[in-house]
Amino acid sequence: CIEHVWRDPIVYLDDDKPIMIGRAYGRVSRHLLHEELLRRCVESGVMYLSSKVETIIEGTDGHSLVACEDNRVVPCRLVTVASGAASGKLLQYEVGGPRVSVQTAYGVEVEVENNPYDPSLMVFMDYRDYAKQEFPCLEAQYPTFLCAMPVSSTRVFFEETCLASKDAMPFDLLKKKLMSRLETMGIQISKVYEEEWSYIPVGGSLPNTEQKNLAFGAAASMVHPATGYSVVRSLSEAPNYASVIANILKKDHSKGMLNSVRNNGNISMQAWNTLWPQERKRQRSFFLFGLALILQLDIEGIRTFFHTFFRLPSWMWQGFL
Repeated sequence: CIEHVWRDPIVYLDDDKPIMIGRAYGRVSRHLLHEELLRRCVESGVMYLSSKVETIIEGTDGHSLVACEDNRVVPCRLVTVASGAASGKLLQYEVGGPRVSVQTAYGVEVEVENNPYDPSLMVFMDYRDYAKQEFPCLEAQYPTFLCAMPVSSTRVFFEETCLASKDAMPFDLLKKKLMSRLETMGIQISKVYEEEWSYIPVGGSLPNTEQKNLAFGAAASMVHPATGYSVVRSLSEAPNYASVIANILKKDHSKGMLNSVRNNGNISMQAWNTLWPQERKRQRSFFLFGLALILQLDIEGIRTFFHTFFRLPSWMWQGFL
């Protein structure tokens, strides 16, 4: 499902001297990934119901009842919510956690007449100021960077990203900033293949791991609080998580539903502890510290932070990204 790989990502902060990350970067094709996941579902006999879940309640026999629109009710032994960050009405989250912030981005995949970037390299972050504005403006409230992924010598994906902010940076400002940057760089767009608007909630509380209902992906707070990444973690943890749930259901079935009524909370905790062991929770707290710091920094502070960040030994920062 990887559609393109660059041998090395590079970072620009406040001058033309690049910082080399020193590891390859791959772009996942959402179309290929979607097709692959659907293929696996078909092979495994997964059944679909096109409906909207209104609530999940616990039945008297130990089953969970998934109440959908049009008065449909689906009974099941264990529910896993995977409906993204907006899953608050279906799950319980820890009280008193950090506020949810947001990463926003606007991107375009285009054909250009004069690509200034080496096609073998991916521009991970470019925080340079191309406008050289000496007066405050609305855009200055949101430090942003350019990401550039050359697919060929003339086809490039450009994206302007606000790494994190307390309030979402408006998409029209992101688009304006990207187009202004490309114009200042002398990049002329001859064809637009695709536009992208990205809104990723970051931070927030962990799910209550003592609840019966399970979750996965953004619903389980698996999005990296400081970077917005989530696909790699979700794909890498899915097999083990699914195996634990399958074993729970096998044991539950063999012991009978009467025993299940007494132990549903405990068996759910087995799965939750697989997804969020103590070490993972400690790691996320450190990521949240990074998010809290980023939210406080202006553009100069961001540049200083990343100058220091990338000067550390690689083993200290590569895991953080």
